[in-house]
Amino acid sequence: MIFKSVAALAFVASLTAPALAQTSVVCDEASLMKAEQQIAQINDGAKKIESAKELTMAKDAMAASDLEKCKSHLDNAIKGMDAM
Repeated sequence: MIFKSVAALAFVASLTAPALAQTSVVCDEASLMKAEQQIAQINDGAKKIESAKELTMAKDAMAASDLEKCKSHLDNAIKGMDAM
């Protein structure tokens, strides 16, 4: 009985973790500038190109007042700095 409760809690936690991670990204000028500075310091060309593309899409989304899309692209740019 206890095992089933623990398993159920672990399952629910695994479903909520991606949703909570998405809310941590804030799409504002300061975040975009910080990401741009971090991308400028990347030495890996492929990472730099992909992160820069995502950042450009985030800036375009912010200009279009689509904050959810901006957050998504900014999150991808940040993750792309560590990926590969």
